[in-house]
Amino acid sequence: MSNTTDVQLMIGDPTAALFTDAQIQSFLTISATGGTEDVYAAAALACRSLAMSAVLLHKAERMGNYSLDRKSMSAAYLALADKFETMSTSGGAVNVIQYSLTPDIAEQIVINDAMGE
Repeated sequence: MSNTTDVQLMIGDPTAALFTDAQIQSFLTISATGGTEDVYAAAALACRSLAMSAVLLHKAERMGNYSLDRKSMSAAYLALADKFETMSTSGGAVNVIQYSLTPDIAEQIVINDAMGE
């Protein structure tokens, strides 16, 4: 797999719906240290970008018993970014799959946050 694919999988974007390959490559370039791409730092940058997008689009959506609060989604991406930054500085010794954010997990985080869990 390429570093671009790794970052996409880590942030829960395997189909490149959130970021293009070129955008992911930009995160990799920005986060490179000594000419070596850092997938964890790039994933953290991507998560922070997603968090900012969620804040900019901040609104609560409600349909029946279902609701989506983008502020909670933003918080989830920021927490994930923190974990990726920790992995980056520790050499990535933590299992990546444990921290991958899928739409289902993001939705569950939002639901749990709304329920106070």
